[in-house]
Amino acid sequence: MSEIEVLGLREIKKEVSTEERLITFYLNDELIGVNIKDVIKITKDMDITPVPKTKDYILGVMNLRGNIIPVVSLKKKFNLNGEDNLEHPMIVVVETDLGHIGITVDKVEGAININPEEIQPPPMNSIGIDPDFIDGVIMIENGSGKKELLTLLNIKKIFRTENL
Repeated sequence: MSEIEVLGLREIKKEVSTEERLITFYLNDELIGVNIKDVIKITKDMDITPVPKTKDYILGVMNLRGNIIPVVSLKKKFNLNGEDNLEHPMIVVVETDLGHIGITVDKVEGAININPEEIQPPPMNSIGIDPDFIDGVIMIENGSGKKELLTLLNIKKIFRTENL
């Protein structure tokens, strides 16, 4: 913030931040980010009740404060290798056009700020996810000082009726 004095009146001018805040997590060894505005809750060790006759990537439903929320495996939805840890699942609950949906992740890394101007278009078939669901990629520095590719998922596009 900076201070401005005009006609003897002081005004504090707030700097407009163009940074976006993301929640980051891992699917296999890939670092993924989603806009923090789309994240409702991060929870773990919830009981997932299977629902018969649903698509294989719908793991079931969970009860979150009296609300029944479907739980989806992005690994299965995107045909990625690896299994979901259903014994002690880590679930990120996101807001979509279809309502709240839980997605299983391997590990939640945390919240970070990024500069949208640094976002690059996704490389072709970067991690096996359809590029239509990716807003872009960005190189970030991880905790050990090494550069890591962060893939930005568009939750709203993934969970539209026509994409289910």
